[in-house]
Amino acid sequence: MTLSDFRQVRARIHPHIRITPIVPSEVPNLFLKLENLQHTHSFKVRGAYARILELVGTGDKRTVLTVSAGNHGQAIAHAASTFKMPCLVVVPASAPRTKIEAIRRSGAELRIEGSNYDEAEARTLQLATRTNDYVFVSPYNDHFVILGQGTLGFEILEQLPVVSAIVVPIGGGGLAAGVSAAVKQLRRRVRVVGVQAEASAAIYHSLKAGRMLTVEDHPSIADGIAGNIDLQTITFPIIQKYVDEVVLVSEDEIKAAIHGLLSREKLVAEGSAAAAFAAVATGKIRMDGAAVAVITGGNIDLQTLSRAALSERGRVC
Repeated sequence: MTLSDFRQVRARIHPHIRITPIVPSEVPNLFLKLENLQHTHSFKVRGAYARILELVGTGDKRTVLTVSAGNHGQAIAHAASTFKMPCLVVVPASAPRTKIEAIRRSGAELRIEGSNYDEAEARTLQLATRTNDYVFVSPYNDHFVILGQGTLGFEILEQLPVVSAIVVPIGGGGLAAGVSAAVKQLRRRVRVVGVQAEASAAIYHSLKAGRMLTVEDHPSIADGIAGNIDLQTITFPIIQKYVDEVVLVSEDEIKAAIHGLLSREKLVAEGSAAAAFAAVATGKIRMDGAAVAVITGGNIDLQTLSRAALSERGRVC
């Protein structure tokens, strides 16, 4: 993935995305990249438009098929509707209600399959291989999706030239792979640090082992980065090459970060987005200058938001 590849995709998706702001936080030397203000309230539209525009350009008129914990599904549905492409989104039963309802409102066909992301992805891949009626778009294991997510790295370097570290949540690794590949080719000294939830940390444990693993997956408030991933994913070798470190945060730390972002920063962030903030706030990331935590999305159920706030309030009291 060359800088030329990233720049071409950036120019292509530019009319369809927002350039989101970077703002200083109350944590010293920490800035927040507010992708919760992006279309569909998640960074995922970057990769979604990159892939959908490629399909439009090649004249592929098949139904777009994807699987998602929620945000990628919303983004693909949004991009597909822009070009009046048929779209089928599969989500697990564990997906937050707010994300499910947003997909329904987009006009895409929605199916709920499996109790968790792993089951939903397995059933979707089976469907994709049974017929040629669908073109499958992975949330992470896709060349154009990764290029689209990587455009975020260009914005960070332009908006905050003094940045020394960029902190990104990792699920399937599309964002981490794209941002790190772009940033390291532009400015090698900028550290890129990934964050995973302890409850579901496939990339973390795979990096330790030197190969992709399937790990025990537990429910997490960070639903957007939970679940195992394709053992052949193209994101893994990119992360191995370019990401400097991956750290873990606990469920309590993520809940505290959701509460902190809401109470101190006045920002609504879902669990996966709050994971990056949690890693910095708990001192798990070395701060040698200005750091940027990517607030990847704001699609959190109000009930979940309330529980996180009440849980943290009770812990403090």
